Amino acid sequence: MLREQWYAVLESDEVKVGKPFYYKRLGYDLVFWRSEAGKIVAMEDRCPHRQAKLSLGKIVDGNIECPFHGFQFNSNGECALVPANGINGAKPKAMRPRVFPTQEAHDFIWLWHGEARATGDYPPIPFFTEQGLENFSYSTLRKRWNTHYTRAIENQLDVAHLPFVHATTIGRGGRKLVNGPYTVLEGETLYVWVNNVLDKGQPGLKPGEMSRPAGDWLISFKYPNLWLNRLSSKFMLVAAFVPIDDEQTMMYIRFYQNFVSAKPLRKLFSFIAAQSSRKILTQDEGVVISQRPKQGGLSSGDKYIPADRPILLYYMHRNELERNAPMPEPPANPDAELEVAGLSEH
Repeated sequence: MLREQWYAVLESDEVKVGKPFYYKRLGYDLVFWRSEAGKIVAMEDRCPHRQAKLSLGKIVDGNIECPFHGFQFNSNGECALVPANGINGAKPKAMRPRVFPTQEAHDFIWLWHGEARATGDYPPIPFFTEQGLENFSYSTLRKRWNTHYTRAIENQLDVAHLPFVHATTIGRGGRKLVNGPYTVLEGETLYVWVNNVLDKGQPGLKPGEMSRPAGDWLISFKYPNLWLNRLSSKFMLVAAFVPIDDEQTMMYIRFYQNFVSAKPLRKLFSFIAAQSSRKILTQDEGVVISQRPKQGGLSSGDKYIPADRPILLYYMHRNELERNAPMPEPPANPDAELEVAGLSEH
């Protein structure tokens, strides 16, 4: 997974007040919970004492309590209580589970994959705020795919598969010839204009032969894992491709709309429309999970054609972000941790 990035990893309603919740995300076993103020906390789901799962414990006085020996840790990961040492006894600094920086925005929980920044100087959350989606209603379809999240992303940037995989749904009409697609990367956002046409023997336009179309783009992608399909100014699909680990992805497909104005009907309409996307997603799933290797990329062995330009640009910039991300800090000296815990022989 790309480092030094904000990943949308859960929806807000998946972590409720008063108890811990276990989720595997970005290859980590994590426990999520809310502080007394309702702020999201995400930490490694492993007590540093004897490595039991913290998610099997409970929330006590705003701290998470390990189910094994009752150790408590606050939202910063600091040891708040060691029952065996007494209420006023030692609280070793070495007893500290890793805490991941989090934010909550747009009804998503965002996890920072990288080194925590003491200054709090993080980049902004990568959401489609320019679309005014806060004025839309939405409903979500959740689906787990047994593949790497890069394969799920490239599938949604693939315009050539539509008349084959989706011949009975969004690919109806047999428009197999791909012009372009014209694709640009602006900052950390990839924009794709789709121009598939009927093949009457004419040559398809190569991406380099096209100028920027006058109309709006159809597809956009924000690194590291957020996609938008702009069907109209009032009807949009947003997808978060959330890495569970190297072989599993959780898909959050949101259907946003604001053309049904009656408030009681808006949520219902969004829900019905989101469920209609289930068939399309199922059509995609069968072929995507068959791909090998499970992780895509420029070194995967895939052979590309001009119609794959969005996929190529996605991987090229992804590789650039990967190269430029700083390496993680080396682990702490275990002997020093023993000394802090009062167990060193010296």
